[in-house]
Amino acid sequence: MGFGRSLYFSGLSSVSKVVIQFGLSIFVARVLTPEELGSFGVALAASAFLRAFESAGINNFVASHKELDKPLLRTVFSVNTLLNVAIGLLIWAIAAPMARFYASPAIETILELTALGIALNTHVPLMRGLLRRDMRFKALMGLDLGLMAINGATIIIGVTYGLGPIALALALVVERLASILFGVLAFGRSIPMLPRLRDAKIVLNYGLSLSTATFISIVGSHSNNFILGKILGLAPAAQFDRGYTLPRLMAQVALMSFHNVLVPEVARQAKAGNPCAPILQDVTRLYTMVLWPAGAVLAILAPEVVLTLFGDQWRLAADISPYFVIFGLITSPVNMACSALVALGHGKALIKNQLAEQGSKILVFMSALFVDVRTLPLLLVIPTVLYVATALGQLNALGLISPKAFGTAVLRPLRITAICALPALLADIFLAGEGYLTLIELGGVGLVSVLIYGSCMLLLERPTLTKALEAAGLTRTSNQ
Repeated sequence: MGFGRSLYFSGLSSVSKVVIQFGLSIFVARVLTPEELGSFGVALAASAFLRAFESAGINNFVASHKELDKPLLRTVFSVNTLLNVAIGLLIWAIAAPMARFYASPAIETILELTALGIALNTHVPLMRGLLRRDMRFKALMGLDLGLMAINGATIIIGVTYGLGPIALALALVVERLASILFGVLAFGRSIPMLPRLRDAKIVLNYGLSLSTATFISIVGSHSNNFILGKILGLAPAAQFDRGYTLPRLMAQVALMSFHNVLVPEVARQAKAGNPCAPILQDVTRLYTMVLWPAGAVLAILAPEVVLTLFGDQWRLAADISPYFVIFGLITSPVNMACSALVALGHGKALIKNQLAEQGSKILVFMSALFVDVRTLPLLLVIPTVLYVATALGQLNALGLISPKAFGTAVLRPLRITAICALPALLADIFLAGEGYLTLIELGGVGLVSVLIYGSCMLLLERPTLTKALEAAGLTRTSNQ
């Protein structure tokens, strides 16, 4: 499967997963209270510090390593299993102390179930890595959607029967059990399960550097729950975290769609001795042309979207959500370009990027001792600027893409972005006024924005649109 076709199925998979996740998040947000979700958020934050090392970059290692044979796959499986069991035991050990620290008994049960789910994560990283390596993104979509359906069904049943936030952790265990069964049946020959630790250093050297970067990223990403939960309380921390919902969904749809395909593609180009800059510039331009128009509309309408989907109890989250969307739009193309660092194993560069962003982000959250929760989002401009500057510097230093080439790629979509955002801006000024748009008005603005985006692509970016459709196999090439 070619790059364009792979990107099509990767994007379709991401959109499908987000639809399911979004539906589940609406259900959970309307059934559980902010304090209950705050308990789960704190437990997730506590386990996330250790979960950063879960599978130690096995997915990307399998997808991009140059020489991958059966003996090395045995080593990969053994390292993955032993590492996840060790992490599961550590999370189990902190369950009771964390529950006492936050005076929430539910946190102990959530962490114990999370520990079990991590220990059972034996097959998913290898299955996903093998499918990405072979560019089999249609099969990968089926795998991801199947596991997500099992996870979602467990959550709905558990919450319905009164398990509360514990159902969210139980769903992870059920999903992992299903993944082991599927892995044994469908990947029995591809994933040898006999123990082998020879060459483990190769796997760990690659994985631990990436995992360290992931660890730093997760510390910053979940520090809002961990720090604000203690300083402000569980409910305000949950409101702040709910404000991140929309940019997280954007990242899952757009960023992961491109990342999953770009990592093995860059690895293949590097193995063939080809420069990475041309493909990074082309993909960055296409990525930004898709993301920024939709993101600009979402930034304007973010309060209405949050309130419509999650209810009036999340009004504070609605008010601060536009800031998170804007900062996400700025950093997302840089994150996507940094997929090349993952593909080529530049873990040290990734660590530097994350230290710049997440270190400053933690300092911002600590400022909650002095400022209110509505001021905190404004201060996040500091880690945003530091991350963009550091990451572009690393990409340039490693000869992957220059700041000038990157700037050229992201500036081109600004014209379409401004045009597409105009209906949402006018609606927010003249229809909403001091209040919020209704659901019907929200749908109307969204439809108009989609029509304008399609028209702009046809009129202003027809060559780009034609090339993208041909690469995805949705139209015939011009010489056919």
